[in-house]
Amino acid sequence: MPRTAPTDRVPKLLDAASAAFVEHGFQRTQMDDIADRLGVSKGTIYRTVDSKESLFAAVLLWADGPDHSTDAGLTAPATIDQLAATITADLAAVVATLELTEVVAERRRLRSRAALGDEIERLVAGLHAAMHARRTAIMVLDRCAGEIPELSAVWFGEGRYVLVDLWKHYLELRASVLPHDVDVEILARTIVEIITIWAVKMPWDRAPRPYPADTAAACATMIRNLITGGN
Repeated sequence: MPRTAPTDRVPKLLDAASAAFVEHGFQRTQMDDIADRLGVSKGTIYRTVDSKESLFAAVLLWADGPDHSTDAGLTAPATIDQLAATITADLAAVVATLELTEVVAERRRLRSRAALGDEIERLVAGLHAAMHARRTAIMVLDRCAGEIPELSAVWFGEGRYVLVDLWKHYLELRASVLPHDVDVEILARTIVEIITIWAVKMPWDRAPRPYPADTAAACATMIRNLITGGN
């Protein structure tokens, strides 16, 4: 069972574990790797969690908001199936809050390319904010899901491709103001990948180059130009 840990230990542990899982993947990461990053013994980590699996679950659930973890230890779901169910519910809740979801559901009308550009900037900024707020969990999922079938189905099915399909439906809804030769399925996938890069992967660059401080605005402008040709 997890043991009581000082509250300031949890954020540092989750940061170190996140970095190790991103660098090595789930299977190759050892508790010694995480201990080395913290400058502590492996036994110190086991005062907070009882296994690598529990720590991995805690990273996905709380690394982006460690204050939400419990003070009495990182009591994450006991099984991968339970973890997958928890993440699926969280992803569904996030998608439900996006204006993109509302636009598609309500089939809001739009008449001009300029209005389309303004709407796209808002929708991209909203998705960027949602993904950036969960950038650690998304990055770890993206890196490790292929090793864990249950999580692979969640991330690639309930996560990434739900967003791709949502953008595809949106673009189909806006077909009258899009260029006629646009392949909406490819464009939808491209939009999600661009937002993922800017909102999630840029903060993990090992050798970052300068890029705009307001990545949400830069990403939104880029995608607007991609879709509308700058209108």
